[in-house]
Amino acid sequence: MGFYNLLSQQILDRRRSYKSIVSSLPFELTMQSVSEIDKYNRAQDSDKVLQFNDDVKAWAIDTTSKLQMNVRMMVKHDTSLAESIHPNLYFDKKYAKEVNRVGFSFRREGIYIQRGAGRGYGGNKGGSKWTDRYGNLKHTNPDSFFKMGTGNRHVIAWFNPVIERQLPFLADIVSEYAAELSIDATNIYIQ
Repeated sequence: MGFYNLLSQQILDRRRSYKSIVSSLPFELTMQSVSEIDKYNRAQDSDKVLQFNDDVKAWAIDTTSKLQMNVRMMVKHDTSLAESIHPNLYFDKKYAKEVNRVGFSFRREGIYIQRGAGRGYGGNKGGSKWTDRYGNLKHTNPDSFFKMGTGNRHVIAWFNPVIERQLPFLADIVSEYAAELSIDATNIYIQ
């Protein structure tokens, strides 16, 4: 294999690993059923399941557009965050293809902006580590600990308020579909 082919293959591998890191962030809602019997009974009406999936997908697309609009309005130097926001739908494939989780993936800078962190303005944890888009292991500078949300870096709440406004609409969709489904929103907010 030539040098340039090897180099391009390494770049593709790093991009794939970066996409898996970003898409595995735990910003998701889970719709939990009380029992397996209820899941089975809901799966018998395939038209209703398809309508529910379409409604949840429409909610996710609408929420994504509101998140993107919020980023464009609130973040001064938005270079790629708004375009990187994407909804992720996960299906329960045991009985029918019913949506059971909705998540959002976006660039890492979205978390920094939401929390008021950045270069020289680290969080309150020591030894924070992460992997960048090229697969390199990075560490937080110890001089920046406990400076998050101070100085030139202020918290810009672009994510959590939009999700809080949109959750009642999803709750209506879920309650119309099945009364025994509940929404677990503990992993959706950026803490």
